[in-house]
Amino acid sequence: MTEFILRQNSNEKTVNASRQGSEIRVEVDGKTAVFQLVAQNEDGILLERTLSDGTRQQWRLVGHKEGTRRMIWLNGRTHKYERVLPRGGGGASHDASLSATIPAVVADILVSEGDQVQEGDKLILLESMKMIIPIQAPYSGVVTALHCTKGESVQAGIPLIALDEV
Repeated sequence: MTEFILRQNSNEKTVNASRQGSEIRVEVDGKTAVFQLVAQNEDGILLERTLSDGTRQQWRLVGHKEGTRRMIWLNGRTHKYERVLPRGGGGASHDASLSATIPAVVADILVSEGDQVQEGDKLILLESMKMIIPIQAPYSGVVTALHCTKGESVQAGIPLIALDEV
């Protein structure tokens, strides 16, 4: 389970999310929703949820992230928010923003252990579906470990690099 805080305007919400196979569980403000991942491709993802009365709802989701800022298009509506990152105690080294969001191949590693980086610096380049996807530093810090090698196939959600805040 991954826990993080989302900030939209001045409102903050704690979110817990987990994925097992095609099932995605999201808990916000004590309410849990269970989704099934129906499809995932270069056009985004399609989620489905079965309500208590048996009806099914579908959501088309496309997103963009830059550091801690996120923008998603959900069924044609735009939502902007910021992911509040954990600080200190090394917890940031397991941050999901330092992981692949979809299965990919490590195209290039642009940093080494011990390198000091600034927020927004490109750390790793991934290739998936003929696209190059940069993994960027969500905050300034020091690279403490690399958990991947160039040419390696990586799965979504697995930390690729450890970054401790300076």
